[in-house]
Amino acid sequence: MKTAEKILLTSLELFNQQGEANVTCVDIALELDISPGNLYYHFRGKEVIVNALFDLYLARASKILVSPSSEELNIERFFYYLYCLLDSAHLYRFIYRNPTDLIHKYPTIARSFEKLLHSKEQAFAAILEHFQQQGTLHVTDSQLQSLTQLINLVFTQSQNYFLLTKHDVESEDISFQSLCWIHHSIAPYLTIDEAAKHALMASIKSQATSINTNADGALRQEPIRIG
Repeated sequence: MKTAEKILLTSLELFNQQGEANVTCVDIALELDISPGNLYYHFRGKEVIVNALFDLYLARASKILVSPSSEELNIERFFYYLYCLLDSAHLYRFIYRNPTDLIHKYPTIARSFEKLLHSKEQAFAAILEHFQQQGTLHVTDSQLQSLTQLINLVFTQSQNYFLLTKHDVESEDISFQSLCWIHHSIAPYLTIDEAAKHALMASIKSQATSINTNADGALRQEPIRIG
């Protein structure tokens, strides 16, 4: 692994564990057992590291965010799609630890973060509208808008909730718990019976568990690639 990749991977681990505000470039260098000068050679300050990590997260999330086609779209695929997005956010969870402070501190990522949130909301709205028209989701337009905003709220604020309530934010169960909140919000509007709703979540949980053991497992553990 290249030195720059090691720096980004270590920075990501420290930011996720301690919060970006509590980690300095010296901390990163000490963790890697390299000199601060060596780190500075690759990244001229923490802002450059944060920007690089955000760009990696943005690329990963944007790739997942592309909505599945209408022919392939069903409720199970939708929840699995949401889980993949939540799992991606969990890999870069320092971004959502206190996003307001982060974009204030690093204004260069503010516009990209705003665009990402808007893209997510557009994608969620389009999918829910598809289910509404299909008859799978019985909601008014106003309720659809509220559900869309609620899903985005879970993405942006669940990290703070888990930190404040002393949950283990390192646990991969966090992503599934967030998905459960979304499911409980949408389930009352689904036009499927209770047995089908329970079967849906059992299937999603099974697929979510498999994420850690499939071919993408290595990427989850080592999500940094340069060049």
